Amino acid sequence: MIDNLSVGQVTHLYRPSIGGIENYVHRLNQSTRNASHEATTYTTDLSLESEESPLETDGAVQYCATTASLLRNPLSIELRRRVAASDHDVYHLHSPWFLPSLVAAQAIPDDAAVVMTVHSAQITSNSALVRALNTAYKPFAQYVFDRVDHSFVQGATENRRLLDRFDVAPESVSIVPNGIHPAEYDVPDDAVRRFQAAYGLDPNIPTALFVSRLIPEKNPGVFVDAVTTELDSREIQPVVVGTGEAEFVATLRERGPDVTFLSNLEFAELKAAYHAADLFVFLGTWEGLPTVILEAMNARSPVIATPVGAIHDAVVDGENGVTVSSPPSSEAVADAIRHYLDDPEHREAVGRRNRQLVHEEYAWDGVAEQILRKYKELVARG
Repeated sequence: MIDNLSVGQVTHLYRPSIGGIENYVHRLNQSTRNASHEATTYTTDLSLESEESPLETDGAVQYCATTASLLRNPLSIELRRRVAASDHDVYHLHSPWFLPSLVAAQAIPDDAAVVMTVHSAQITSNSALVRALNTAYKPFAQYVFDRVDHSFVQGATENRRLLDRFDVAPESVSIVPNGIHPAEYDVPDDAVRRFQAAYGLDPNIPTALFVSRLIPEKNPGVFVDAVTTELDSREIQPVVVGTGEAEFVATLRERGPDVTFLSNLEFAELKAAYHAADLFVFLGTWEGLPTVILEAMNARSPVIATPVGAIHDAVVDGENGVTVSSPPSSEAVADAIRHYLDDPEHREAVGRRNRQLVHEEYAWDGVAEQILRKYKELVARG
């Protein structure tokens, strides 16, 4: 029996940067340490650019100088050097698309076990440049897979995409979804009322919530257009939570003067925002299974989302919400919102179903248990 493992995670960004992969790595670090194992994170100094972030770093994080960066995909010679000099039992990479995974795959000691969580098996983007880079990068992504002993994908749809696109043995892939700690996202009713009062939200008017980084790939403008143009005659309170470049956010505010924009909320307020919402909208085009969707489902919200990554596995049309095409249109998003505005009983039934689903299938403790079990299996196998 293996009592103590040394685990090195490699990620392109980490706290205080705010993002889905960053949160995933953080939760896994916590679970690894709670199981009496050691956890070290190797990341780049781009992680430190979020000066207004409410998050702090945790221990055992090595921030490595960024040598170059393309579309926030950082290359770090220092990260490669530090990984090559390290000695962990297990190395955990995060997606083959990020350059830290590529340089780490080349630097990891030959006798170590290597796993990777594929946060998105396929890059989908509105950008012609991103699509071209995706095609050109495929051989490098295959190199990463060739170095990895076992991969985790976040849904059955992602598993099929991965096996169709890359030369990967099916037995070397496990479906392990993303997850959250559901109890951590519950708040008392009076906290929700305080949040509504603080930001001028009427509890008797339906609230539509959008939580994401405010970048074009997440399509916040589509949400803003849907609620301000397509639904301008309906009584609805749109709320956008997220941060982005000042110029881009300014254009969003101009397009949606009646939208409530919130940024860098403390965790307590973010939780209250979920529970104050009546439905949740997420429109990213390159995703795995975003935790914001699970957080909203836990708060009893139906979800309107693009069916990319593993979202399609969690959000089944008619059962958990509505999926719209990717890239999404404001008309389709408005139609989906209108559907739930017109049928509050159905909206509440879907919300109850979503909360139950999160507790049964997307609780983080079960996710971490599967990953840690695979660590031990690979190390024992040698």
